[in-house]
Amino acid sequence: MSIHYRVVATALLLVVASAACFQGRPTVRTDRPLLAVFAHPDDERVVGPLLSRLGREGREVHLVIATDGSKGIRDFAGIPAGPALAAARKLEAECAAKRLGVRQLHLIGLEDGGLASFANLGRLRTEVRNIVARVRPATIITFGPEGGTGHPDHRLVGMIVTEVVQSPELYRSVGLFYASLPAERLQTAPPSSPGVNGVAEALLTVRIPFEAEDLVAARESFACHRTQYTPGEMEPINKTLTHVWNGIVYLRPWKNDRSSGLDP
Repeated sequence: MSIHYRVVATALLLVVASAACFQGRPTVRTDRPLLAVFAHPDDERVVGPLLSRLGREGREVHLVIATDGSKGIRDFAGIPAGPALAAARKLEAECAAKRLGVRQLHLIGLEDGGLASFANLGRLRTEVRNIVARVRPATIITFGPEGGTGHPDHRLVGMIVTEVVQSPELYRSVGLFYASLPAERLQTAPPSSPGVNGVAEALLTVRIPFEAEDLVAARESFACHRTQYTPGEMEPINKTLTHVWNGIVYLRPWKNDRSSGLDP
């Protein structure tokens, strides 16, 4: 099966037109940033090694977190829902972003678990549009329809980002990719909680390798989220992700044709 390469500006590195694994290393442009948009502090773990690789290589990476995480209560953390938990999770998000080499962290601060209202969705859309206008990314990564763990906030963030990108002003100039995991590899992975919704591996045609140091950075970044997971809970999640990735971060392109307009 032949493999076709397509450069995605600002170091998404390549789009593989077939489902086969890629070979070689393409030329990349670094003149416009990459923007990763997720719902909660700790959601970035699904592409942690990729963000680490790009940051390590000096590329401009921005991370957007839509909600304040104020309702993610865990008994072991001893922090009630509300401002105190939001403040703690802000520090955790900053810790994680720094470890991954993120150039700038954008915290929108919407209500955790409360995106499903006209007002909050409208504000999210406006904030994402404004960030995109300021950052001018070549590439955006977010959740796909399956929403990772299936959390409603995950799904809604992905939908709003998609709405923004499919506007007449952006759809030709911004590449949109959904962060996901291959369902086939999840089926053979060590179990962990929460469970993750994967998609067919054949759909994940963007496959980007990372080094051992990026896996270490991703794990250290995940370890920043101490209010959400105990070390004992993090360990099986790390094992699941390590098995599923197997040295590669998987992404699904929003557009499956070859007309993204991002080729140099």
